[in-house]
Amino acid sequence: MTRHRPSDELLLDYAAGALPAGPALAVGVHVALEPASRRLVDRLGALAGVLLESDTGSDLPADALDRALSRLDREPVETRSGAQGEVDGPTWAPAPLRRHITQGVRWRRAFGGFERAELDLGGAGHRAALLKLAPGRGLPMHTHRGEEMTVVLQGGFTDASGSYGVGDFCVAGDGEHRPIADPGEPCIALIVLERPIVLTGPVGRLLNPLVGRDLI
Repeated sequence: MTRHRPSDELLLDYAAGALPAGPALAVGVHVALEPASRRLVDRLGALAGVLLESDTGSDLPADALDRALSRLDREPVETRSGAQGEVDGPTWAPAPLRRHITQGVRWRRAFGGFERAELDLGGAGHRAALLKLAPGRGLPMHTHRGEEMTVVLQGGFTDASGSYGVGDFCVAGDGEHRPIADPGEPCIALIVLERPIVLTGPVGRLLNPLVGRDLI
């Protein structure tokens, strides 16, 4: 069960199409995996649609919003989420992510002993990548110079802020952390970065000029 979700403000921006490509991908992947967030986004979209019609000067019935929300309540969430097989890809990848990996996932070994696959956001300001950690393995201790959004796709991880499983959404800012994959299966996660991470600790600071930007 998903325990960590984006803020309502972030979901509202997503529903309104107001997020940049990177954050929109992260929120979209979470929404595809989490029925409660998906339903909220649908309801926010219905509200936005009614408000837009109202702004155009159309004469709307007084119960227009109630009708729109009632239709959503009757429609199964699974039907509206989109079939996982719309685009070929790994079973752990929901449809919004599969559109970015139509040529497959090209994993590469990264410093620290984990695997990484860069995603193309079409020149957007954020960077996005898939990370794969073996059970019990962790990322190097690091901090951030901007927001880091993480969505778990398979397995789970734990850091100082808590434990995260499939569908969970994590936003990290200032402060050190070291995510460690939970026992069992490999942890696969989508990472969206506003700016490259910064390794911490005596060794990490020495390595930043060499591997910092290419780490995640």
